[in-house]
Amino acid sequence: MVENQDLSNLITKLSDKNDPVFIHGKRVAKLACAVAKIMEYPDEEIKIVHHAAVVHDIGKLRLPAEIVDKPNVLNDDEILIIRKHAELGYSLLMQIMRSESVIAKVALQHHERLNGSGYPFALRGKDIIPIAKIIAVADVVDAMISPQVYRPALNMNEAIHEITQNSGLLYDSEIVASTLIAIDGKEWKREGSCYFSLIKQSTNLDGVNK
Repeated sequence: MVENQDLSNLITKLSDKNDPVFIHGKRVAKLACAVAKIMEYPDEEIKIVHHAAVVHDIGKLRLPAEIVDKPNVLNDDEILIIRKHAELGYSLLMQIMRSESVIAKVALQHHERLNGSGYPFALRGKDIIPIAKIIAVADVVDAMISPQVYRPALNMNEAIHEITQNSGLLYDSEIVASTLIAIDGKEWKREGSCYFSLIKQSTNLDGVNK
């Protein structure tokens, strides 16, 4: 079930705080929903894609701010701490949803990769749920083209290179193809679009996208 009052309250709270986790999540949701629509997901599933994308990084709220917001490249120990956000997010969302849910599984699996090189469980291919695969690609694109506390934004061509070069290896090939269609659409090409406006608004806020 998507309609969960506690989940809605959490999203509202993050929105009111202008939280960087929420800002990043909104942008990921915009791209992920566009991809799901291109892939002809039914409206009810697109709603799940949206909710899952908005809170996919929620576990970072339970990590030390000095690591999440560190303005330099993380060391190995800090990377291990950051990677805990997937399991922490799953735990938090399971408490909120009170039952196993796709939204919680997305928080857990959005850094998994097709070839088993992801985390936290090195899942492969069919063991990763489809919506997590969609959000994984949208997350990578947004993280690359958004400014981080440790680097300026990269350009869209670099993000496209990343997902196309690793299509079928790290990322689902059908999802990559659909993402390229979404990126090529007018909403993604216009500098004044809602998406690019959200990126500009979050300058120096999105250090949470590691």
